[in-house]
Amino acid sequence: MTEIERVEAIRIENKLDDLRDTTARLAGAEIKVDMLRDRKWILVEELKALGHDFTATCEGVDVILSAPPSMRF
Repeated sequence: MTEIERVEAIRIENKLDDLRDTTARLAGAEIKVDMLRDRKWILVEELKALGHDFTATCEGVDVILSAPPSMRF
């Protein structure tokens, strides 16, 4: 193996290590995002049950725009 090939192999291994780390960190972040989304929709359902008018606030309109088609306001 030439010196250039050895250096390239080291660079590749370093990038693969970085990719593994990034992938693991991203998986953890995706779990947290899913948990937050679940909490958001639980709160929306609770607010709907309390009779909240989602069209009356900016936050409510954002909820309406991001809601799945099956959700009715």
